[in-house]
Amino acid sequence: MTIGALLLLIGWVRDESAGNSGLSPVAGRWLGALVVLLCALVAAARHLEAPGSAVRRWVITGFAVLAAVATTAFHVVDGLRRYGDGYPGVVAPLGVVGGVAVTVGLLLGATRPAEGRWRRWNVRRLAAVTCVSALLAAGCVPVALSYDSWAIRSGTASAVAVPPVPGTVSKVGWTTPMPGPVRDVRPAGPGAVVLLEDGVLGVDGLSGAIRWSYRRLGARAAWMVASPDGGSVVLGILPPEDGGADTMLILDAMTGAVRSTGSYPAGLVNPTQDMITDDVLVGRGLWDNDGDHPAFSLRDGSTAWTWRRPEDCRGEGLHAVAALHHRVIISAKCGAESRFVLLDSATGRQVGEHVVAIRAEGILPPGVVTAPDRSLALLKAVYAVRPEQAVQLLDVESGQVLPMKVQLSRLIGQGLATDGDTRKPPLLRDARTGEVRHQQEISSCAFSGVLLESMVLCVRRGDRWLTRLLDTGQVTLTLAPLGTQQAAELPVDLGPRDERSSDRPLELVAANGAVIVYSAIDARGGSGNVLVGLQ
Repeated sequence: MTIGALLLLIGWVRDESAGNSGLSPVAGRWLGALVVLLCALVAAARHLEAPGSAVRRWVITGFAVLAAVATTAFHVVDGLRRYGDGYPGVVAPLGVVGGVAVTVGLLLGATRPAEGRWRRWNVRRLAAVTCVSALLAAGCVPVALSYDSWAIRSGTASAVAVPPVPGTVSKVGWTTPMPGPVRDVRPAGPGAVVLLEDGVLGVDGLSGAIRWSYRRLGARAAWMVASPDGGSVVLGILPPEDGGADTMLILDAMTGAVRSTGSYPAGLVNPTQDMITDDVLVGRGLWDNDGDHPAFSLRDGSTAWTWRRPEDCRGEGLHAVAALHHRVIISAKCGAESRFVLLDSATGRQVGEHVVAIRAEGILPPGVVTAPDRSLALLKAVYAVRPEQAVQLLDVESGQVLPMKVQLSRLIGQGLATDGDTRKPPLLRDARTGEVRHQQEISSCAFSGVLLESMVLCVRRGDRWLTRLLDTGQVTLTLAPLGTQQAAELPVDLGPRDERSSDRPLELVAANGAVIVYSAIDARGGSGNVLVGLQ
């Protein structure tokens, strides 16, 4: 009974997480504590009882056996649900063994005579129990320390031709079930990469088939970014214990092969898509007094270079770092100046700098916002002395800072942007000249949807579309050609969603081979998470 109780309480020492696929460990711990309490009562009653009091003995033993069987069943179900797809773990298997051991011990204690040597404790018996318990606990140590490597399940694919991003779409080309809730989707490889709770998948844009996968079952994937050229994917996995460094994996987006595995420093913010180039992933400190910006090579994960901010400069803010294809822009407030430093992403060598004079009372830092295709960037210098320099446009190809004909708020891609007039719906303009390029309906759709070469896609607003999506999983998209053709509508079915969340209900991603539609809200009932490809 002592050995079994120790095995049941392994979960108190090591908490294994398997996302939403496992049972609550709290219930298992309460059951384990109940078993220990009842075992203590059985042992005390059995040891102190007078001969002939069998009814009391069997009543207490019966309750203890029921609790032990319930705990064993809990671990059996937990093992089947959490580890059925290959993740071995420690808690559930040992819990099953412990539950069986406790049950057998209780039955032996109830049927053995209460007189003679069974009433007496001795050093030999105590030593045997202690040694066996210590051996079992020691055996759990290497299992617990090596479970991360056991949990890896991955598959790679061969290189194929990369299809282009569609210029227009008119139908649902494919629907692919996902093995878990979808947290993020990025265009990469011959389609897209998908972030799950425990890893990442590579999806073919033309067929929707899963080409490769890398999953650490039982782990918690925290973030994912993909290089602008779609050749590399960087995955961050949270540490088993709070306060440690994330595990950073760099994978080939085409094949799914792992290029490197290392640690992502705990003092850096989680990367975003604005922090990765075709060459490196640029880090940024959590606090303003951390002026180092390390760049991690996408080839092997090593630190390729580190840019150190001058001592008299500040660079906090969400948009302090902006990554282009082969350039990095780092903004900083240096006294009465806002500086925008342009670096070569492969070497870290400074290749340019743009300086804007600002008023002395300015406290907000400058920032950089890039277009989705990384062809243009907005340089924002709050409190600029000259108002026309508060927001300026950087042409990445030429490296020139262009004068702003019209105030712009957001770069859409393909040389287009929305204006900054908040008094009326945004207009879609040429970012370089400021000329209005498309009518109001198309501009509004592009602002909230996705822009293709010859079409914009967005959700048809009105008729309580979010409620309809949550209840039925159905949503209607508006397909608006950039020419004079009439806009069309396309129904999409994602399946009912969990109504407890409304964060990122519908996402559109222009990927290679298809426009991918998905919801970051979990599917109702834990199943039915899908990607839908429009072609």
